[in-house]
Amino acid sequence: MTETIQPIQPETVPKPKKVTVRPIDIVIFTVIIVIIAILSFTIYNKLVLKHDVTHAQVTADKVVSAIEHREGAAARKLGDKTFQAQNSDASLTQLFKAKEVATLKKPTLDQTIAVTTKNGRTVYFIYKYTALKVPFYVRIGVHNNHDTWQLINIKGNVDETQL
Repeated sequence: MTETIQPIQPETVPKPKKVTVRPIDIVIFTVIIVIIAILSFTIYNKLVLKHDVTHAQVTADKVVSAIEHREGAAARKLGDKTFQAQNSDASLTQLFKAKEVATLKKPTLDQTIAVTTKNGRTVYFIYKYTALKVPFYVRIGVHNNHDTWQLINIKGNVDETQL
């Protein structure tokens, strides 16, 4: 018996299918990329804002301490050039002493307002003093001047809407 040897057949590998990109696929991919970019930008800005408010809070807390201790010089030292030109150590001390009864207790932070303009970011802190039956509110404005947070104004009133 003679056997015939059959030749080995090569394995057949299926050809890869040709990938076709439809216009709708491009649109969906582009929309997803735009959404990711917008969300990334928003998250970045929120983190920067939180960072700025935290640093501005340090300056505002020092001003609250100066009010508490009736130290006009300490508050004036935290101010920018305009604030220092408009207020003397004595006038600030006198202002703090005039409101001494209303500011005997430690205040609570009532509101934080951040404003961004072409000149940079300004953060306003509104503190609520409750030593009297009627609350007394103090708004402290702090501006970022070349990476230094400086006091730009202090205003107090029993009516928070007047700040």
